[in-house]
Amino acid sequence: MLPLVALVLVLALVLSRIIDPGSAPPEPGITISALEAGEHIGTPAEVCGTVVSADYITQSDGTPTFLNLDKPYPEPAFTGVIFGSDRHKFRSPPEEFFLNRSVCISGTIRLHNNLPQIIISDPEQISLSNHR
Repeated sequence: MLPLVALVLVLALVLSRIIDPGSAPPEPGITISALEAGEHIGTPAEVCGTVVSADYITQSDGTPTFLNLDKPYPEPAFTGVIFGSDRHKFRSPPEEFFLNRSVCISGTIRLHNNLPQIIISDPEQISLSNHR
C-alpha cells in the first residue's frame, strides 16, 4: 500500500509541474501590440510596445514592478508585472533597464482591475524589440 501512495504523490508532483503555468516561460502564441492586448484575455501571446512608465512598489504586497506599455499609469494599455520574488533573476533593475525601450513580453494575457497584463516570472519572457 505504501509504494502505491508514494507513486501517487510522485505522479501528482510531476503533473503539478506540467500544469503550473508559472513553472516555465510560456510559449508565445500570437504577436500583438499593447493596444490590442485587451482583446485577447486568456490567450498566450507576445505583446509588444514601448515601456513609457515603470514603477517598483516596495510598499505593496508582493513588491511588484510594473512595466506599462504605450500608455502610462494610471491607464496603461498593457502592463508587464514582475513580483519581488522574481526580481533577483534580472541583472539590472527592470524599472530602470526597460524604461523608454521597445519590448515584447510573452505569456498568457490576464485581466487585473480591468487592465490586461502578463506576469513575468522569467527574464526570457521579455525581450528588447525594434517594433516601432
